[in-house]
Amino acid sequence: MIDRFDRQMPIFGEDGQQRIMNAKVGIAGCGGLGVNVITQLAMAGVSRFILADPQVPDITNLNRQFIYTASDWRPKAEVAAQWILALNPLAEVEVHSEPVTVETRAMFSGCDILVDCLDNFESRMIMSDLSEEMGVPLVHGGVTGMDGQIAVCIPGSTPSLRDMIGTMSDTEGDTPSVGAAVSVIAGMEALEVLKVISGLGSGAAGRLVTFDMSSWGTEDFRP
Repeated sequence: MIDRFDRQMPIFGEDGQQRIMNAKVGIAGCGGLGVNVITQLAMAGVSRFILADPQVPDITNLNRQFIYTASDWRPKAEVAAQWILALNPLAEVEVHSEPVTVETRAMFSGCDILVDCLDNFESRMIMSDLSEEMGVPLVHGGVTGMDGQIAVCIPGSTPSLRDMIGTMSDTEGDTPSVGAAVSVIAGMEALEVLKVISGLGSGAAGRLVTFDMSSWGTEDFRP
C-alpha cells in the first residue's frame, strides 16, 4: 500500500484502505462543510468524486471556505475539483454547477455513498429520498453558529434523514458561522464517511447527534 497512508492503515486495514480508494463519493454542497469534507476525504485516499454546487464564492464565504480566494470567482464545484486534483492528481472528479433538485439528482448515479454538506432543507430532503431509492448510505452534517449536528443513515437498517429532521425548516436570514466550528462538524462528517466506506462501521448510524460547541454539551436523538 502507498506509504502516504501508513499512519491510517492500522485504523482501516489494507482492505479498508482499498475500499476508501475505490469508493465513489457524491458530495452535495461545496461550502463551509463541503470544502472541509472534500479535503479530508481526498487526503485519506478517496479518488472518485461527484461534486454539486450551483454557487460562486462570495466575500462573506472566505472566513471559513478556505479553498476559495477573493481573486477567483469561478463556480465553487469547479474550484473544488481543482483542489482535489492538487491533493491527488490521479483523482476522478465529476462537476455539476447546479442545485440539487428532483430533476438533477440523477447526477449522483453510481455513487457508493452520499454526503449532505448543504445549507437548505429542501435539498437535504431530496438527498434523503435519493439515498433511500439508491440504497446507499447518507452522511449528514449541519452547523449554525456554535450548534452542529451529524447523522448517518443506512437504507434498510436505520431511519432516513427525512425521518430524523423532516419537521425542521430553514432559518431566516444569514446563518452565523465561524470557520473553526464548521471544521469541527465537517471533520466528524468526513470521519463517518471513511468509517462507512472502509467497512469499519459507524457508531452514529441511526442517530442524530447534536453539539453545543460553546459548552460541549451533546444530545442524541434516535427516532
